[in-house]
Amino acid sequence: MAINISVYSNANAATKTITFDFVGNVLASDNDTWTASNAANIEYYFLATTGARQDTNVVFSPKVMRSFSDLALDNPTQTSSDACQTDLNTNSTDDYATVKSMIVDYVYDYINGHAANVASSECVFQGPMKFV
Repeated sequence: MAINISVYSNANAATKTITFDFVGNVLASDNDTWTASNAANIEYYFLATTGARQDTNVVFSPKVMRSFSDLALDNPTQTSSDACQTDLNTNSTDDYATVKSMIVDYVYDYINGHAANVASSECVFQGPMKFV
């Protein structure tokens, strides 16, 4: 089941939708049952997509979150433990505590964009969401 978030711009009287979907077709797991000791190894595989464009007319790339350490400025080889990732809402490099906090941060990043190399992340520029 997907989570659809509609973002409305009063200034432009326009709505854009961001979708977070659980990606089951890439899920790989083992036979271990969940315990507190293996909780950090759980992988979620959420896929974030939107038909919106950046204010520069560049299409947003799909983003895949595998775990709570995949923060909004992630690259495939980076996680929060690299200290160059940033939870944009709190300027923290800590893992997300909940799926909700992860989604809120990704939505914030889609709406507001970010400069290149934010918090030494080596990330590329991402423009804010275009509503016109």
